[in-house]
Amino acid sequence: MAELFVICETQEIQEENVRGFVLARMVDGTMTPWPILVARKGGAFHAYENKCPHEGVRLDARTEDFLDEDGNFLKCGTHGALFDLDDGQCFIGPCKGASLKRIDIVIDDGDICLIDDSLTEEDGLHLEEPDAHPEVVITSE
Repeated sequence: MAELFVICETQEIQEENVRGFVLARMVDGTMTPWPILVARKGGAFHAYENKCPHEGVRLDARTEDFLDEDGNFLKCGTHGALFDLDDGQCFIGPCKGASLKRIDIVIDDGDICLIDDSLTEEDGLHLEEPDAHPEVVITSE
């Protein structure tokens, strides 16, 4: 049976807000950092890989800076592309028509979790990443 990995408590992500996390997962036998983001809109939670489809850079050019000026859309801090919070679809910018990669999450007893057999019990904070920002520790249950 697959394990639930707790990302954070639901109360830690306020309405119309986004938080970034770095998880660690095994890829070809090597522990690799996996930056993700979790957004809350209309009471619903959405999770995506924190990776712009244009050139693969993180959306938050500055730590935790994910939204446009009005707080309505996810924004690539490097290229200015805008993405819909509900479906991750880019509608303005160099990757127009492309989408962020959605991550399936589960809300379990007030926690935001995901199920992924490649995740490790370690967080990805100690792993080398060229554009790394310090993030949050991930635990498993």
